[in-house]
Amino acid sequence: MSRRPSDSNELAALRQRISALEAEAAGLGLAQVLTRSFPGEIRSWSRGMERLYGFTAAEAIGQNTHKLLRTEFPQSQQAIDRDLLEREEWTGELRHRRRDGKDIVVVSHQSLQRGLVDPLVTEVNSDITGEWRGREARLYLASIVESSDDAIIGKTLDGMVTSWNQGAEAMFGYALEEMIGQPITLLHPADRLHEEAMILARLRAGERIQHYETERLHKNGTLLAVTLTISPILSASGEIIGASKIVRDITSERRSQSRIQELQSELVHVARLSTLGQMASAIAHELNQPLTAVGNYAGALERMLASGNVNHERVAQIVHRIRQQTTRAGDVIRRLRDHVAKRSTRRRQEPVNDVVEEAVELGLVGTAHQGMTTRFEWDESVGSALLDRVQIGQVIINLVRNAVEAMENSARRELTVATHAAEGAVRIEVGDTGPGIAPEVAERLFQPFVTSKATGLGLGLSICREIAQAHDGDLSAVTNATGGTTFTLRLPA
Repeated sequence: MSRRPSDSNELAALRQRISALEAEAAGLGLAQVLTRSFPGEIRSWSRGMERLYGFTAAEAIGQNTHKLLRTEFPQSQQAIDRDLLEREEWTGELRHRRRDGKDIVVVSHQSLQRGLVDPLVTEVNSDITGEWRGREARLYLASIVESSDDAIIGKTLDGMVTSWNQGAEAMFGYALEEMIGQPITLLHPADRLHEEAMILARLRAGERIQHYETERLHKNGTLLAVTLTISPILSASGEIIGASKIVRDITSERRSQSRIQELQSELVHVARLSTLGQMASAIAHELNQPLTAVGNYAGALERMLASGNVNHERVAQIVHRIRQQTTRAGDVIRRLRDHVAKRSTRRRQEPVNDVVEEAVELGLVGTAHQGMTTRFEWDESVGSALLDRVQIGQVIINLVRNAVEAMENSARRELTVATHAAEGAVRIEVGDTGPGIAPEVAERLFQPFVTSKATGLGLGLSICREIAQAHDGDLSAVTNATGGTTFTLRLPA
C-alpha cells in the first residue's frame, strides 16, 4: 500500500529535525541522539549513541530502549509518558547501563513528534556520570556534617560564621539563624579571646590545627572543655578563603580523667600507708633507740644534779647527746610525715641521687640487726629530673623493702643501689642477693594481686609501675649475676 503524501512529508520533516538535532548536538560535543516509538522501540541510533552506550546501530534499532539500556527512572514511567503527551517534551536524569555493564547517569532531553500514525520521541542524552557522582559525594558529605554529633562550623578569615550544623546547635545552644554572620568569638570566654587571632594567623599561613584543647561558652554561660581541629578552605584556584572547624566536647572526658586521677592518687596514698603499716614494728624500734638514749642521758643528768656534784663539762656533753638523739628521732618522724602526707601530685626538678638516698634510708629503717650490707653506686652526672619526690620515693622504698624481705634467709645479704645517666634518661637500680623471682610469678610480676608473699596483696609493684609510667618512665626486673633480682626504674632525664 502506498503512503499518503502527507505521511511522506511528515516523515521527511522528522528526518530533517533529527538531522538538525544531531548537527546541534555535534556542535555541542554531544551527537548522542536516538528516535523511538512512543512505547520505546528504537528507530534510529546515532554514532554518538554508539560511543556513549557501546551498542551499534544494528544492535540497537528495533530494541526497546528501556529494556536495552535497563533504564531507571527518577519517577514512574507512566508519569514521564504523561508529561510527554501533555507538554510534548520532558527533561530529566536517567540511569542507564552500557553494553560493558557499567552504569551511567545521563540528562535526557525528550521531545514528542505528533501528526504521525505512530508518534515518535526524539532523545538527546548527555553523560553526567562524573558530575552526578561529585554531587552525590557532596550530598553525602553534607549529610555526614549535618548528622555529626561534633560541632562542624565554617567561618571566613575574618572569623565570621558561614555554616553551623545541628551538632553545633546541640553543643552550644545557638540556632543556625543566631550564628550565621556572627563572629565566632561569641563562643570564646573573656580570657580566650586572644586565641582567635592566633588561629586565624596560622590558617592564613595554610597551617592545619589539630586537637587543640581549650574552652568555649554555651549560650547559657556554661564553660565547655573542647578540642578543636581547624583546616583551611581553599577556592578552585587554591586560595585560602575560609576555615572549617570541628569542635568536640570533652567536658565529661575531662571530669572522668580528673576522677580517675583522684582515685589513682587515693590508691597510691593507701599503698604508702600499707607499706608503713608493714614497717610499723621497725619504725617503732627505730624511734625507740633515740628515745631510750634520751631517757638514759636525762637520768644521768638528774642523778648528777641530785648529788650536787655538777660537772659542767659533763653536763654539756650530756645535753649535746640528748640533742643528737632528739634530732635523730625528729628526722625519722619528718621522713615518715612527708611520705605519708596526702597531697596532690607535685612534679618539679629534683636531684635524683638525693631523692634515692633519702628513700633508701627510710626503706632500711629497722634493718640494722639483720647483718645486711648496703652498697651505693652513685653516678654524679645524673643531675636532676622532673618528678614527684614522694611518689618516686615510694617506688624506691617498696623496692628496698622487697629486697630486704627477699634476702631474709640468704647466706649473703647485700643490697646494691645504683644510679646511671643514659641518653635522655635516668636509671635507678635496686639489686639483691636473694633467691630471685619464682618462675610462676615472673611473667605476671607487675599485674595487680600477683605475689609470692604469704600475707601480701600483690599491689605494691603494680602501683610502682603505674607511678613510673605516669612519669613517662617504666619499671622492669631481671635476674642479676648473683642469682638475685635487680629492679630498674627508668625516668626521663
